Amino acid sequence: MQLFWQRGYEAASLQDLQAATGLSKSSLYQTYPSKQAWFVAAFSLYVAQRRALLLEQLQASASPLAFIRERLLSVLEDDGPDGVPRGCMLVNVANEFSLSEPALVPVLQQATAGVCQIFEQALERAVAGGELSNGNNLGARAAYLQCVMSGLRTQVKSAVSADSIRATVAVVMAGLDCA
Repeated sequence: MQLFWQRGYEAASLQDLQAATGLSKSSLYQTYPSKQAWFVAAFSLYVAQRRALLLEQLQASASPLAFIRERLLSVLEDDGPDGVPRGCMLVNVANEFSLSEPALVPVLQQATAGVCQIFEQALERAVAGGELSNGNNLGARAAYLQCVMSGLRTQVKSAVSADSIRATVAVVMAGLDCA
C-alpha cells in the first residue's frame, strides 16, 4: 500500500513490489494474479483503514466542527517518508486513473461515499449539539467538504502555502452554517 501510495500505479514496478513485500516473483503472482490486482487490494486496504481512522477521530472529538476543521487542516501533515507531500491515496488514484480502470471504479465510489458519510455524521452531530443552526442539505454540504478536502490535498501537492490552506479552511468553516 505504501509503495503504491508513494509512487502511484504506473511508477511501481514488479521489482518494487518484490522489494516491498519480500516475496519472489512467483509468490507475488500466487498471492495476486497481476499488478492491477495488487493495486486494487492495496487501495481497498487504504480505504478501509482511512474510514476506520476517520470514524475513530469523529468519535473521539469533543466537537463535530472541530473534527471537520482538523480533518481539513490535516492535509498539511501528510508528507511521505521522503518529506514530499504524498496527498491522499484516494485523490491520487482518482487523478491517475479517472474512470479508465473499471476494477477501481466501485472502490473509488465507495471511498468517496464513505468520506461523505463521515462528514455528514459530523454535520448531523453539529446540528444536534447546537454548533450549527441550519440542518438543511447536510448530504450536499458533506459532499462539498469532501470536494474541498480533495482540492486542498491537490493544492498541498502543488506547493500552495500553509497560510493559504489555513485561510481557505477558515472560509469553509465560516460558511458551513449558511447553506
